[in-house]
Amino acid sequence: MKTMKQVWFTDDDTVEVRQVKIPDVGVKQIKVKIAYAALCATDVHMVTMGVLGAKPPMHLGHEASGVIEELGQDAEKYGFKVGDKVSLFPVTSCGNCPPCKRGQTQYCENSQDTGAFAEYVVTDVSAVYKIPDDADLKWYSLVEPANCTIRALDLAQIKHGSTVAISGVGGIGSILLNMILLAGSAKVTAIDPVASKRQLALDMGAEYVIDPFSENIEERSIEITEGIGFDYVFEASGSPSASEPALKIMGKGGTMVYFAVFPPNYEMPLNLYDLYMKEGKIQTVFTTTTIMPRTINLMPRLQLDKVIGKIMPLSDAVEGFKLFEKSIYPKILFDCSK
Repeated sequence: MKTMKQVWFTDDDTVEVRQVKIPDVGVKQIKVKIAYAALCATDVHMVTMGVLGAKPPMHLGHEASGVIEELGQDAEKYGFKVGDKVSLFPVTSCGNCPPCKRGQTQYCENSQDTGAFAEYVVTDVSAVYKIPDDADLKWYSLVEPANCTIRALDLAQIKHGSTVAISGVGGIGSILLNMILLAGSAKVTAIDPVASKRQLALDMGAEYVIDPFSENIEERSIEITEGIGFDYVFEASGSPSASEPALKIMGKGGTMVYFAVFPPNYEMPLNLYDLYMKEGKIQTVFTTTTIMPRTINLMPRLQLDKVIGKIMPLSDAVEGFKLFEKSIYPKILFDCSK
């Protein structure tokens, strides 16, 4: 029996690197040798908070790239071949359940997780996307989070020259910042308590930064926007303490985008009268498979060399989860060949 390393959520607040059987390849499945898998805040919060209904035991990992090693009997007819470089979507979709037939494949009732913190993934063709032959597999392990940020921009509908603030410039926040800059935003302002992340935001092109621990966010925002408030505010930290300040700096007729995954039991106080007086809009973001090809097209324009902070062997994944909590690096990648 051939086995592989794979990261599992095994008990409360506990992850382990297990040696498990490499799954057989089904008729409409593809076996991918994973090159890199990126650690996401959602992976961590599945273990610490049970987000997305996560319960042990289960495998983890959903942002990954690799090379096709084996095709199921019917997989070739979908345009794949052995040796193709690919990126993965987190879950499969059946194409036949009611959400799939409504074009909402991300809500497929028969989906299965890829479990991408592994040496190999065997999954349905619906979760596999071809990338360029010359693609840097480190960069393209981040297609899935980049896909979520494009979804956010599609939903927010930023107009060129609009003022934008982003709260939280971690891994996904830095990718979202990159997309905000590409969208033609103005007076782009990054809010983060970590000095290195504020510097990252400036290096990527933000015009202003705010330290929420030492500066008054509302006062500074009013200064930057000349008394108006921001047209768009994106909250990407997922910290409950950041949820209300982000809403308060939105200007009249503005849009507040809660992009991050907040703790499942957190309920934010909301003054509907204040929202009414601003004629403000609140938008949340999930994801969709329908824009994955657009995301892949855009990857070369992202500043991912600034976003990827550390690469660790898959065998050190437990240490990687602990390192994430220190908020040192925007994005941690696991080298799944080690």
